[in-house]
Amino acid sequence: MLKKFAKLWFLLVSSSLLYISNSNAVATFPADITRCRHGDTECIVRTSINVIRKYGSSGYAAAAFPVIEPFRLKRLDISDGRGGSLSLKLNFRDVDVLGLSGVNFQRAVGFGKDPSSSKFELYGDLPKMIIRGKYTADGRILILPIRGEGDADITLDRPKFSVKFKPNLVNKNGKTYLMVDKLKVSLEPRKIFVKLTNLFNGDQTLSSHMNEFLNENWFEIWSELQPSVQVAIAEIMKNILTNMFKRFAYDDIFEV
Repeated sequence: MLKKFAKLWFLLVSSSLLYISNSNAVATFPADITRCRHGDTECIVRTSINVIRKYGSSGYAAAAFPVIEPFRLKRLDISDGRGGSLSLKLNFRDVDVLGLSGVNFQRAVGFGKDPSSSKFELYGDLPKMIIRGKYTADGRILILPIRGEGDADITLDRPKFSVKFKPNLVNKNGKTYLMVDKLKVSLEPRKIFVKLTNLFNGDQTLSSHMNEFLNENWFEIWSELQPSVQVAIAEIMKNILTNMFKRFAYDDIFEV
């Protein structure tokens, strides 16, 4: 009995020590990804594009980089409750966001040696971004009621974007790690295209006219969708950056 107890105690202690050892281990940034110098924004832009092009569809676990083509969201709710000419609630589920791997970063700002005072900003564009999923719509556009439940495609044509974030700093094992606190995304497409199936209980004539109307009045539609779409993309960016900054110390991401 004592021997069994001693063996069990040894296993528990060994497991605890192994867990503590692993939790305190410092992750090594992958050697096959170029490490830029602090503040070298041209290098940061070039490396970011290369990583996304190469690993967008597969992810790269060693770099804490997830699959972003497509990026999946369980739910996306669009509902600001405004009155006036446009009052629309649009709820998505099982959403795929497509086109993120085609990102073209044009410039970066900051990423300096001292993250407490540095700016963190990225600017660029995409050939297109598609939000695809199951939808439920209920509301009014101008004087027209709109209701339906089916498949939805919302395509943003050549959107320009900016990403800005402010990190909190955490000291761990003598090194500085970042926690993404406030992150803001701005999106400005040249145009959007909307396709909603099964509007008005499947009435093909009404559905066709409504989709045509939505696309003719895309600017007003975008003014309704924009805040929630930007929040959704901000969550994607925050997820990517949080996973990376949680695993790697800030200085370890850069070349010393």
